[in-house]
Amino acid sequence: MASVLALQRIIHQNGSLLGRLASRRLKEERKILERPGRFTRGNVRYQSTQTSTQVPHPRQPKRRSKKASTIDIIQVKDECVSEQRTKVTRLNSLSLEQTLGSVSTALPSTPTMVAEPKLGSHLEGTLFEEVSLDKFSDLISSQLEKSIRYPSICEAVRWNEGVTHTYDESFASGAFETCANRLRDCTVDEELLCERSQLEVEEVLGLSEMDLSFLLSSHPSSGMTSLQPQRVEPEDVGEKGGAQKDTKKSGAGGKKSANNKKKMGKVTSSKKKSTTGAKKSKAQKGAGMTEANTTILSSEQTPEEDDMFIDRDSYKKLAREEVAAAQTENLCSTEEGSVPAAEESPGVDGNLKKGKKQQQKKKKQDEEARKRLEEIKRRGREISFNQSLESYLSVCINVGMLNRATHTLLYYRRLSKYTNGMRVSSVGPFRVLLQGHAEKGNFNKMEELLRCMQEDKIPADQAVFGALLSCLGRQSESLSNTRNIHGVLTSMTQEGIKLQQVFSDVDFIHDGYECALRAVHRAIPSFKPQQRQTTVSYACNLVNSLNDDMFSNQVPSPARDLATSCSLHKWAEEQFACELSSEITIDSIQNKDVTEEVRFHRKKLEAWESRWREVLYRTFVDQVDAMKQSFFSNRQDKRMSLYPYLVTLPVDDFVNIMMQEIGRLAGGSEAFSPSRYVLYRRLGELVFNRYIVQYKKEVGVMDKLKKVYKDYCEWYINSQSRDGTSYIPRVSWSEFASQYSEGPRLDHSPVEWPNTVLLALGQFLYSMLLTKVMVWKPLHSEKHTYPALYEVERSYGFRVVEEIKPSPTLLDLYRKASKTSLTFEAFVAPMVSPPIPWVSTKLGGYLLTDVKIVRLPYNAHQQKQRMEERGNQQLFPVMDSLNQLGSIPWRINKPMLDLLIEVFNNKGSDELDVPPPPSEHPVPPKIQPSMTSTEIHQIRRQRMDYYKKKSEMHSLWCDALYKLSLANHFRDRIFWFPHNMDFRGRVYPCPPHLNHLSSDVFRSILKFARGEKLGPNGLRWLKLHLINLTGIVKKKSIEERLQYCEDILDDILDSADQPLTGKRWWTKSDEPWQTLAACKELAAALRSPNPQEFVSHLPIHQDGSCNGLQHYAALGRDEVGAVSVNLASSHTPQDVYSAVAVLVEEERKKDAEMGKEIAKVLEGFVRRKVIKQTVMTTVYGVTRFGARLQIEKQLKALDDFPMDQRWAASQYLVHKTFHSLEKMFTATKEIQDWFTECARVIAQTRTENIEWVTPLGFPVVQPYSKMSGNKICAEKLPSSYSMDSFMRPNVMKQKNAFPPNFIHSLDSSHMMLTSLFCQQAGITFVSVHDCFWTHANTVDIMNKVCRNQFVALHSEPILEDLSVFLQQKFGYDRRDFAHDGSASDSSKMRLNNLLGKVPPKGDFDISNVLRSTFFFS
Repeated sequence: MASVLALQRIIHQNGSLLGRLASRRLKEERKILERPGRFTRGNVRYQSTQTSTQVPHPRQPKRRSKKASTIDIIQVKDECVSEQRTKVTRLNSLSLEQTLGSVSTALPSTPTMVAEPKLGSHLEGTLFEEVSLDKFSDLISSQLEKSIRYPSICEAVRWNEGVTHTYDESFASGAFETCANRLRDCTVDEELLCERSQLEVEEVLGLSEMDLSFLLSSHPSSGMTSLQPQRVEPEDVGEKGGAQKDTKKSGAGGKKSANNKKKMGKVTSSKKKSTTGAKKSKAQKGAGMTEANTTILSSEQTPEEDDMFIDRDSYKKLAREEVAAAQTENLCSTEEGSVPAAEESPGVDGNLKKGKKQQQKKKKQDEEARKRLEEIKRRGREISFNQSLESYLSVCINVGMLNRATHTLLYYRRLSKYTNGMRVSSVGPFRVLLQGHAEKGNFNKMEELLRCMQEDKIPADQAVFGALLSCLGRQSESLSNTRNIHGVLTSMTQEGIKLQQVFSDVDFIHDGYECALRAVHRAIPSFKPQQRQTTVSYACNLVNSLNDDMFSNQVPSPARDLATSCSLHKWAEEQFACELSSEITIDSIQNKDVTEEVRFHRKKLEAWESRWREVLYRTFVDQVDAMKQSFFSNRQDKRMSLYPYLVTLPVDDFVNIMMQEIGRLAGGSEAFSPSRYVLYRRLGELVFNRYIVQYKKEVGVMDKLKKVYKDYCEWYINSQSRDGTSYIPRVSWSEFASQYSEGPRLDHSPVEWPNTVLLALGQFLYSMLLTKVMVWKPLHSEKHTYPALYEVERSYGFRVVEEIKPSPTLLDLYRKASKTSLTFEAFVAPMVSPPIPWVSTKLGGYLLTDVKIVRLPYNAHQQKQRMEERGNQQLFPVMDSLNQLGSIPWRINKPMLDLLIEVFNNKGSDELDVPPPPSEHPVPPKIQPSMTSTEIHQIRRQRMDYYKKKSEMHSLWCDALYKLSLANHFRDRIFWFPHNMDFRGRVYPCPPHLNHLSSDVFRSILKFARGEKLGPNGLRWLKLHLINLTGIVKKKSIEERLQYCEDILDDILDSADQPLTGKRWWTKSDEPWQTLAACKELAAALRSPNPQEFVSHLPIHQDGSCNGLQHYAALGRDEVGAVSVNLASSHTPQDVYSAVAVLVEEERKKDAEMGKEIAKVLEGFVRRKVIKQTVMTTVYGVTRFGARLQIEKQLKALDDFPMDQRWAASQYLVHKTFHSLEKMFTATKEIQDWFTECARVIAQTRTENIEWVTPLGFPVVQPYSKMSGNKICAEKLPSSYSMDSFMRPNVMKQKNAFPPNFIHSLDSSHMMLTSLFCQQAGITFVSVHDCFWTHANTVDIMNKVCRNQFVALHSEPILEDLSVFLQQKFGYDRRDFAHDGSASDSSKMRLNNLLGKVPPKGDFDISNVLRSTFFFS
């Protein structure tokens, strides 16, 4: 405590020091606040594009206001240091106060600069003395061993991330104790006070200026008189995970530091221990100072690392954990000190010893767990850092900054010697640099990089040797060149790499392949490279039978008779041109009278857009130029920066992206605005997608791709007439690609940009949109301007999310202007040529645009890793299913499209689900002076509902406008939908607007491009399809449905002929627009001369009966449940929803008879519709809370149900519904509970994400982790980012999501099996998850395939295989047990027992599905 008071006296008296610090801080703050763009206007918070600081609005609510900023002190080298001389102050405990002098106890209100003595002057006799730089460095080193390192929290973190500007109590405690120990040890060590530099703060007190400002606020005069001193260890504040390594490496000096820490931590230890810990020899001190001196002198040559800042929440948590650990250590030290006395006393109980041992054991286990966690985090930072560095180096090389890339790598190599977690440990960054120098022919620089790899113990791979050979091949032939080639070949042999592997596995770009081959021929003239033999067959039990006729089966083309080879090549050129331009412009279908007002607003919008474009162009150039000067001005700072990413594209491309973003936001809703991070990432992805297209064009991928794609189109249109080729698109593509071995590989693409880069790019572009895009109000005036976009804060429960909204004036202008054209990104529209088949996880879908085979969150790297580990062959069934779905050509149903456009332009229709314009929503009445307070309150609520509903209507209207405009653009074209999937394996078309997964309205305008004759059974299936869509007789048998169709045939024909003016029978259907399309198709078939010869293009649907429960019933062989979901044969379809409603009604009657009031209220209201959604979503993990809301919503739709009983009734029905489901699906419930418990225990015990492999070999990893947001900064990019492989799982999400996700993966596997075998049968197949589509004449074939594959799928031991996989992946081995009866062993044993305990199955025979009529119907 005396040390703390001494420190306070120093702070109280040292007015000169504090005056200088306060004045310096004010100057730095003034510099930042006076930068261009740092002003506020209205309710907008502007952002500078040159820095990451964001200034808050001065009128921001008090609870959200930011505290005063503290400026990070900039380290400046002293002039005297460069002259090898400096002046230091030698202090001891007696002369400390004399050194500071007597000054005023209170700081002046306006800080002023205090006159400082010159470096050559001497004050108070011999107080100052001249020492050499070596001695000065030794003194600094001795202090650094005990100093506390705080993170460099830059302005981006303070403003953008909401980090406060003071530390919590744990930081203050550690700071005070550090200073106390400094003062206590003054008689042993020398304190430093270096004039005119940061060292006067950091080296005297061990604190930064920020920390000192906090200590001032904690002065006794401010009310804080005492704090509990605790030590915050530096390795937990900075980069974690490497503390032990540093201690071991530091030798004697490290031991001294460790002993000091031990002494400080055990404040209650015995006096003897403290004395022993303080004794050190001079040799030990000298060794420690020498090593520290070397470290300081080396770090003097490199800039300080200030881009590695830590999230505040994590920082506080680590500090609290460290404080708690220190307190525990103190307690244990006290107990250790008292144990010997207790042992000497004869009355000690043995239980005390046992308890102490258990406590020590638990402490040791906790410490080991903490170390493992820290090591995992360290590895995560290291891996993400290497990936970020590889991406940065690749971009630098591509934009012509090869030397900068080299210096950046060397900079981080040097930096890794002084920081933990920043080590260049991957071959990727070296590989990229070596390829860059290889293209320049600079073999000397490559040798230097190879020596660096040897020093870092990074082994070379095939790509490294390929780069070396290509470099030597570019040089002229000479004796030294040949000697170098022989040396490279010798090194390859020593590394165990074969020469053939280089030419088969390395991804050469430009002329690298030819140059490498030229180099090899100089040493081995007879060498001939061989093409890599790729496996094309399946390795999965469920599809191995398809290997037999892979090349012999003749399957007709899906596009036969639709186009010729010449026309297909022409369409391919159009698709290439569209993707090269990266955007597509189409005409809008909005039919609006062009009045004078519309003309005025269109003219005004054109003028504004022209001005915005000019301003954005000029601002972007200025900002990039400013960043360029900063990028090249500092020769010492070679850290990763955003600048190289900003010069990857022409300026016009960036401006076009920003202009499209303005239009997209203007077409949104006033009530909904996305998070700014979502928008940042979206803009970053748009930039990256355009960069990929340009990159493929520059490196030669596009030219080679055109050659292979031309051959593929020839095969696609004439696949049946070509002998010796496979009917599978993937296999045929691989054969054509193997004929072009030279040049880059077709799946070559640039290194993927990390999420931090995408966010930083988006933030940079949005900063210009927020500050430079202005609008005028009123529209005809230019006097009053304000931003067109602004940021808002929305509260979602306890979270406050920052969002970006368009101004009402901007929305009003775009609506009134009614633009005649719409612009989209190229990947938004369907393709006008067949998609590239998926041949690997990197190639497939669009021709040039990058599309992922699996849609994953940005931090989900674990599933990518699992897919790479399994290899392409294990993913062949999944890829081929995607290829089959994408190979089906489509066209627009023109009569249906024209009808929809007519209804849409005639103000829509709520009855027909065509969104009306927002102007059609009735306006609530205005408030009148004569109204009562109750009436005024009601009107205000009505107006709130009015604005909310109007915004929703606008969003729906814009969505319909986009889809109908795209459909109208492709009305005379044939188009294709490339497909990909989510992490569970569920398949989706890539175009987001126009696709067959849309609602009923937009499904009706799509049909198969190639038609099929109805044949003998096609007319029957067409009638059944029409009746099934209506949902009127869904409980009837097939014969009754057909008879019903005959009975209402007149209404069907009337609907086809007069859809809007006739009887309008089709409007009563569950799916009215698809019903109308079927009416038109059936009418045309019946009126044709021969219905069997009628060519039908209409897709016929076969939908699963509650497909999730079908899979559960099949897994558990649940006989009662299987019958209720139509797995068993029956004359009429079973309705599980009605069956559950019957059981609930029986329970209600019993309760009503017993006098339960709520059961009496529900009499007559337990209907199928009320509980349907709950039954449907139970299989997908709906909770009781969510189910109650679902039932309450259905009860609200019943007009005659009492409003005051909704909550109690919904709560009652939820309980009865779940109870009834447990009765019907006994095995299903047990399986679901087993899934949930396995996921929970794995996530808690193993702290890993749940993963499994589908029956088709697709690996699934649930990407639910506890997120820690990536920091974004425009100037210096963060060196690492979040990866789910090294994050704690979200236990709640993991356990709740595992059952539905596993069922979804089974559902997807069944669909893919049906797809593959339908392709083998030569029939058209399309799916919407559990709804399968085909032509009318092939429904029988598809139904047979569907049932066969369901039986084959569930004949596999799915649950047993899952249990084995989970045990192998997450189970504990015998060696992992301590065999001491501890709680840890108990939890491990419980996990092993749980994973091996597969739920029992019922007696249902799965083969009954083959005879079930209504399984899919």
